[in-house]
Amino acid sequence: MKKIIASVMALGLIPVGLAGASPLAEIAPGRAQIDANVTIGASLKGEHKGHTVDFDGDSRYRVGGIVGIGDNLGLEYIYSAHEGDDDASVQSHQVNLVYQFNPYLYAFGGYVRNRAEHRSYEDNTNGYQVGAIGRLPLGKTTPWARFGIGNTITQYEVGVGYAMTDNWEANVSYNDSKYKDFSGDTDMKTHGVNVGVSYKF
Repeated sequence: MKKIIASVMALGLIPVGLAGASPLAEIAPGRAQIDANVTIGASLKGEHKGHTVDFDGDSRYRVGGIVGIGDNLGLEYIYSAHEGDDDASVQSHQVNLVYQFNPYLYAFGGYVRNRAEHRSYEDNTNGYQVGAIGRLPLGKTTPWARFGIGNTITQYEVGVGYAMTDNWEANVSYNDSKYKDFSGDTDMKTHGVNVGVSYKF
């Protein structure tokens, strides 16, 4: 418990968010992971009735983590936030169950709540997603990939982690997400590069 509290306090001092890292090597009760990343080179676009508007994009963040709740079974939370020009933004909350088949392959599924805003427009959507995660440990380096699809979201992410110690890992990844089915036939699309660290315990 002291280890968990200390890690949360330490990561609270980092001015970035959480999520976007290689998955736990073993999902089990008592195992957990927190990932701290900042998104750079972000892009935010809106699609409305077949027309695309480019809102550029500010450097933003994603927050989340995973905790083992059973043998090969984990509970994951991810929050992502993106902002652009003209008061445009999109946020997403994702809660997933993650099942580990072996050291290389995982499946996940869960609930998604998205929110889009642009000037006086704002709308929320609720939905589901399913997907898969793969990892390939190569010594201290772990390439990984993640893909998810649902009625209100489609996303993929590829990245690589480097183990600095037994608990700390440096990460870089590329994420592309589409948040769908807002009112008025509106979708929001984002992509960017995430850099940061992970703490696994």
